[in-house]
Amino acid sequence: MPRVFPADPALEGKCLYLMRHGKTYEPRLDTPVVAPEDDPGLKLTPDGRHGVEAVSRAMVDHHLDAAFSSTFTRSHETARIVAEPHGLEVETRSELEELRLYPPGGGDMRGVARLYIQLVKDLRRLPPDEVRLEGGDSLGEIVDRALVALRECIEAPGRRVLVVAHGGLNRLLLTCLLGLPLERFLSFDQDFACVNVIEFVRGGRPWVRALNVTVDDPFKGGEITI
Repeated sequence: MPRVFPADPALEGKCLYLMRHGKTYEPRLDTPVVAPEDDPGLKLTPDGRHGVEAVSRAMVDHHLDAAFSSTFTRSHETARIVAEPHGLEVETRSELEELRLYPPGGGDMRGVARLYIQLVKDLRRLPPDEVRLEGGDSLGEIVDRALVALRECIEAPGRRVLVVAHGGLNRLLLTCLLGLPLERFLSFDQDFACVNVIEFVRGGRPWVRALNVTVDDPFKGGEITI
């Protein structure tokens, strides 16, 4: 059964801006992967910062009421840049951190891509609660915690809420918001600094209005990122 973000009348009228953090590496298969211990502190590149600043300018008239991010530096930095014109402090949530999928030492993004593909294969034959990631947690447990945290973020005072997380986790959250099986989570992309817009309509039902919106490449003429 799909893990579904349930409709709730208490959320009616809310609007969620779910972002992926800005650029941190060149999106090529041969790009080296940082060591797991260095991953939380990975910062935006200069291009990544410029891309997030463009998003910030594009959203300046949307009057954000609350801002959240994962504890990782790249997502917090992204949220801070977007939230600053609205006078908001960014609250961090560990439940919004990226999936622990690291190739063997010295690996590259090709290895990460293979791990994600294997994760889809595992989800086709096993329930999410039996698919284990590094650290011992099941994917089901990771998604359930992230969904609870996301709901708590959306419940913040005000209407418009910014949440900045990561490419892998965002895909899983969006899969639940769309009511799809988790094995479908690689069916759509999450580019660096993209924004997904979800409004909660009558009865608090999530309505995905926009997916993977990028200011610099709105019609997706660029290369597919990882």
